[in-house]
Amino acid sequence: MKIYTTPYQYYSNIKQNVSTKPTFKAITPVETLTHCNIGMMPNGLIGKVRVMNANGKEAFLNVFKNANPLSEIYLLRDDLEQTIGLIELKIKKILDYDKLEYSQDPSHVFVDTLRNFSNPRTPYYTKGLEEYKSIGTRLMQIALKRSNEARCNGNIELIFKNGDSEKFYHRLGLKNMNGFWWNNPNKMYLPPESKESLSKMYGGL
Repeated sequence: MKIYTTPYQYYSNIKQNVSTKPTFKAITPVETLTHCNIGMMPNGLIGKVRVMNANGKEAFLNVFKNANPLSEIYLLRDDLEQTIGLIELKIKKILDYDKLEYSQDPSHVFVDTLRNFSNPRTPYYTKGLEEYKSIGTRLMQIALKRSNEARCNGNIELIFKNGDSEKFYHRLGLKNMNGFWWNNPNKMYLPPESKESLSKMYGGL
């Protein structure tokens, strides 16, 4: 089985430094990500996502893209350019796979890192940040959108780090990949029946 981490019009000179300010700013008015192909957009500010703050008030966060041939990073930032959330993903296109072992194309997006820096109940909390709700869900919806754009059939896989994160992913509809000796026991996947519900959570992207 040949697995390829597939680049989609990315630039090899892009640095993966998520702590610096992106140099690209959109020329056209920034909108939400609902109707755009985010994989085809250049690095920098690509749109907004709607979230809630701790008091239940609606807010919009800016989405920044930083991609190279190996991975894609999406950052959620407030208007002060403070990083609220982050997801790093890799597109795994499998062009030659065992049809007996896999009934469907196993191509997928692998979520390498997911962080909510505004949640004071996690070890990734950044002191002083305003707390926002549904950050992790919005980031996973970005991963789902990229999986569909890259013709990976909405498939997502990841390896959770601790019990609390496992519970979060279960709430999104992911399942453990148990019973297969070649898999990490912490590995999870998004089953077909959970793809639509994840895409529509909190009103979707």
